[in-house]
Amino acid sequence: MKTRRLLGASFPSRRQQGFSIIELMIGLMLGMFAVLIILQLLTTTNTQQRVASTSSDAQINAATATHVLNREIAQVGMGVSAYTLLGCSLSYTSATDSAAVALGSLGPVTVNPGTALVPAGDANTDTLLLISGNSAGASEGDAITAVSTANTYVVTTPTTFAVGDRVVAAPTTRDSSTACALSLGRVTSIAGYTLTVSAGTASLPVGSAVYNFGSAPAIRAYAVRNGNLTVCDYMAYHCGNTAYTSPLNSDVWVPIATNIPSLRAQYGRDTSSVAMDGVVDAYDQITPGSSADTAGFPVYCSWLRVIGLRMVLVARSQDYDKEKPTTAAPLWSGSTANTSTSSVLTTLTPIAAPIDLSGYGEWQYHRYKTVETTIALRNVIWNGNQMTYQNGSLAC
Repeated sequence: MKTRRLLGASFPSRRQQGFSIIELMIGLMLGMFAVLIILQLLTTTNTQQRVASTSSDAQINAATATHVLNREIAQVGMGVSAYTLLGCSLSYTSATDSAAVALGSLGPVTVNPGTALVPAGDANTDTLLLISGNSAGASEGDAITAVSTANTYVVTTPTTFAVGDRVVAAPTTRDSSTACALSLGRVTSIAGYTLTVSAGTASLPVGSAVYNFGSAPAIRAYAVRNGNLTVCDYMAYHCGNTAYTSPLNSDVWVPIATNIPSLRAQYGRDTSSVAMDGVVDAYDQITPGSSADTAGFPVYCSWLRVIGLRMVLVARSQDYDKEKPTTAAPLWSGSTANTSTSSVLTTLTPIAAPIDLSGYGEWQYHRYKTVETTIALRNVIWNGNQMTYQNGSLAC
C-alpha cells in the first residue's frame, strides 16, 4: 500500500472586497437627496395643512360673526318703529355707569352714527347702532286718557304693562318740522290705570300714547377695534365715552369675534319719488334726516324708507405668510359705485364703500375671507303703515 503524502494545495490569494470611497460618497449623496425630498414633501404638506386650517378658521370667524349680527339686525325696530317715534331724540340713564345718554335720532339701525355716540373704530371700517324692544304689546302704543305729568301716565290698557318695563310717551300726531324728544323711563308701580314712571314727559294731551319697549330693550353698538369685532351695551354703559376706547376697555367694548379687520354696511333704501313701494332702489350710507339726506321727506318717512341693510364682514387668517398671498383687498357688492339708470331694475350704489385694509401693517401677508349678507328690516316693513302697498294710512 503506497503511502500518499498530501501536498499543500496551492490556492490563489484573494483580495479583501468592500466599498470604495467614491461609492460611499455617491450613496451618501443619494441618501441626502432622499432626505431632502422627504423634508420638502413634509414642508409642503404642513404648509398646505396650515393654509387650509387658517383659511377655515377665518371662514368660521366671519360666518359666526355674521350670524350674530344677522340675528341682531333682524330684530331691530321691534316696538320702536312707530312713525311718531322715528327720528326723535331718546334720553335715559345707563344702568352700570349711571351716565346721562342722549341718542340724537331714534332709528332701528344707524350706520356710522356720530362719533359722540359711537367712537370711530379701526381705519376704513363702519360702526353700527342697533335698537329694539322686547315687549309683546302693540307697537302703536297705548292711549293716554289724562294729561301726563313728569312721573305718571294714565293709560287705557294697564294690563299690557308690568313693573320694570321701559316706556316712552309721545303725541300720536307728528309735525315733520318740529323736533321731538323722548324720555325713556322705567315703570315703578301700577295702580289702576295709572303708571308711575322714573322719568316721563309732562303735559302730553289726551290721545297721546305710551309705547312699551319691554323690560329689556336692546341698544347695542358694534365696531371693529384692534382687529376684533366688539359690542357695547348702551343700556349699561355710555358707549360714546372715549374713556372706554382710549385705551380700549374690553369689559365695555366686548370682543365677540377675533381677527375681523373690516366691517362695511349700507342702508337699503326705497327712493320711489311719490310713494314708496317696498322695493330697495339704492344702497348708501346716508343717515335718514341728516344734512346729507336731501330727498326732502319728513324724517320719519326717511327712516321708514330704510327697509334693509347690506353688509360685509372680513376675517383674517391668524398666521403670517411670508409669500404675500394677498395682493389686493377683497371685493363686495358695495366696492364700486353704480349710478346707471339704464334699467328700471337697476339698484343704485351712489357712493362706493370699498374694503380697505391698508390701515393694518403688513396686511398683504395674511389671507382673508369675506361673508356678505343683505338683511330685511322686517319690523319696519311689517308696521303696515304704507297706503300704497300695505293699505295703511301713512303716505311716505
